[in-house]
Amino acid sequence: MKLETSKTLKEIAEIINAEFIGNENHQITGINEIHMVEPGDIVFVDHPKYYDKALKSAATTILINKKVDCPEGKALLISEDPFRDFNFLNKKFRPFYPWTETISKTSKISPYAVVQPGAVIGNNVTIGKNSFIHSNVVIYDNTVIGDNVIIHANTTIYKKRVDGINLIFIMNINEMHKELLLKIM
Repeated sequence: MKLETSKTLKEIAEIINAEFIGNENHQITGINEIHMVEPGDIVFVDHPKYYDKALKSAATTILINKKVDCPEGKALLISEDPFRDFNFLNKKFRPFYPWTETISKTSKISPYAVVQPGAVIGNNVTIGKNSFIHSNVVIYDNTVIGDNVIIHANTTIYKKRVDGINLIFIMNINEMHKELLLKIM
């Protein structure tokens, strides 16, 4: 998850009441799980078996439960319970908003996209032009669907990944499909 505005190491440490190691002005731009981190992100680790993986990951801020040597270019947040604090930060910066409608008013859907009846579009979803969303597709909050994408029925999309047993079929729309979509609209 990307933060709307970057935070400093000191700001995050104050929010979760944690000690920190590193430059207090070190910039934090996101919060992610270990398999999705990128530079600027916070990741948490709470077991010695995984310390090395977290410290060597792309994340530049590690929320950890033990003082260890801080790798160059990174910062550490020392917490009694990194998992609890990681979840707290996620809830603070990306609070849960229950769905009250099948297509959220906060979604941004191109006027050149087609969303068939029965599709469910979450909060802050973006759907690009010439995209086609079939019936019974569920797109979770904060997902971005680009231009020229087809998502077939009974697909669930969240966290920029597809998990579970659903299959996703996403393909570029060729020129014939583009012409057909433009005729439909």
